[in-house]
Amino acid sequence: MSGVVTLTPAPVLDRTYLVSSLAQGKVNRAVEVHEYMSGKGLNVARTLHLARVPVAAVMPIGRDDEHLLFRTPSPHILRIVPILGRIRVNTAIVEGGGRTTNVNQSAIPMSSADWARVVDLAVEQLAEMDADWLVVSGVHPFNSDTNDFVDMTDLFERTRETGARVALDTSGVPLERWTRSGLVNLIKPNADELANLVGRNLVTVGEALDAGRELNALGVEVALVSLGADGALAVTADDAVWGAAVAPSLVNTTGAGDATLAGFLSDAIRPEARIAGGTPPLDLAHGLGTAVSWGALAVSLPTTLISGLEDAPVPVVQQPDPKRELLEGTHLLTRA
Repeated sequence: MSGVVTLTPAPVLDRTYLVSSLAQGKVNRAVEVHEYMSGKGLNVARTLHLARVPVAAVMPIGRDDEHLLFRTPSPHILRIVPILGRIRVNTAIVEGGGRTTNVNQSAIPMSSADWARVVDLAVEQLAEMDADWLVVSGVHPFNSDTNDFVDMTDLFERTRETGARVALDTSGVPLERWTRSGLVNLIKPNADELANLVGRNLVTVGEALDAGRELNALGVEVALVSLGADGALAVTADDAVWGAAVAPSLVNTTGAGDATLAGFLSDAIRPEARIAGGTPPLDLAHGLGTAVSWGALAVSLPTTLISGLEDAPVPVVQQPDPKRELLEGTHLLTRA
């Protein structure tokens, strides 16, 4: 199996507090506290590593925070670029029953020179591993020299030159910008993000399917859409599948999307598809089945750290029912 390179442009120190209930404006006592190095790309990489998929996790880390690397699970998959600045901190408060309150620090800006070093390392890892995928996942930091988000053009163009596909999981302006760039093979929006990409609310699975096809027309090979309680869709220009799996319990939804993306990447390229050479075709049904299974497992865990995949629930994958109404309505962002 060829490998996967993940890039977390703005890694984070995750602190998760488990409480029985949260009293706003009062002193609360935590039942458990967890702290570890995290970020969406790193979460994807750790889950792929559990599945024995060859993976390298590229991350820029502030020089003052390198000591944190010794306290993170699976440190041997990390590929680090030391940069100026400190790592941001995200705090999650998880109540009994699964309700989660997040306070996330904004990404720390980086210079053009530091970003160029991150890009070079990611491309180097792609070539070294003969990777199938580059995954850019999580918040995009600002470039301190341009006062705009870091520019992914060079990274994505060089990735595609290696023969690897580009998978993108982000939000806001970077999601809109790169969805329309023609340089991204896979995006993983949730229902709200998909609605905002096409500029209208979505009421049925069929409307979500049509929205995914609009993104295909923009050059996105696969729209992997998380629909929450309504399962998930994988949509290409000429194929689409719907899938779902029943979670063992609902504890913490943070990180479920990362597990979903890891599941798709692990199983969307079948071993037999490599025989013909070139860029192997994707098997949407296999990829989506593993995606929803791992996503359902993730929501049953207290943190984003998955210790094993053997208890992942059995998925159901079938053709989408266009008439099925979505249980949760979408919400368009108000634009200035």
